[in-house]
Amino acid sequence: MSSREKFRHPLLGEITLNRSPRARRLSISVRPDGEVRLTIPCGDNERTALNFLDQKSAWIEQARVRMLARHPKQVIEPPYSTRSHTLRLYPCACRTIRTRVGGGIIEVRYPMEIRYEAAEVQDAIRKGIEQAWRTEAQADLPQRTARLAGQLGFRCGAVTVRNARTRWGSCSARDDISLSIHLMKLPDELIDYVIIHELCHTIHKNHGPKFHQLLDRLTGGHHLELRRRLKTYSTRW
Repeated sequence: MSSREKFRHPLLGEITLNRSPRARRLSISVRPDGEVRLTIPCGDNERTALNFLDQKSAWIEQARVRMLARHPKQVIEPPYSTRSHTLRLYPCACRTIRTRVGGGIIEVRYPMEIRYEAAEVQDAIRKGIEQAWRTEAQADLPQRTARLAGQLGFRCGAVTVRNARTRWGSCSARDDISLSIHLMKLPDELIDYVIIHELCHTIHKNHGPKFHQLLDRLTGGHHLELRRRLKTYSTRW
């Protein structure tokens, strides 16, 4: 079974380390959002893998530049609000960029000689927004899941909230459900659709015909329409 963990490289920043039994060799990939994944075959030496990463650091930076050119990130600026937080930017006489989330405010303070469009300020803004989403998700998603499970006759295990960037949700073999904080971008009906999708996995552990029949019945025959709408959103920036 594959496993993933994150660590911080002194030059490249956050790296996702992916141990995979399917991998035949060391490999590095750079995703559209700039995330770097180092894939290691099970049994390979981690020190060798990190040396390989160091050797490829120049290529990684070039790949990040190419990805940014192909998939430029949207500049975030006021007015911007999540479900219950409002973004406020404060250029000030400070030396460092600081982010604080609380009281319904995402507050980002940055040196006045830097414009808010700068990458480091935008990173701080996104960090603050994700903090707000996490707060909102923790307050809403477990209760929402319990309510839907009760209404539809499901029983599930623990419900956790994570900053998942590759999927909206997942259901474990124990029927524990994990939900992405990025669900807070979605309208309520699509959040419910994702949760019902995962609840259906407590009965059917695959995406076979019976799973789709159950999901379609529980969404009033709108499964395909809801799935199409969900694809217009992304867990990534």
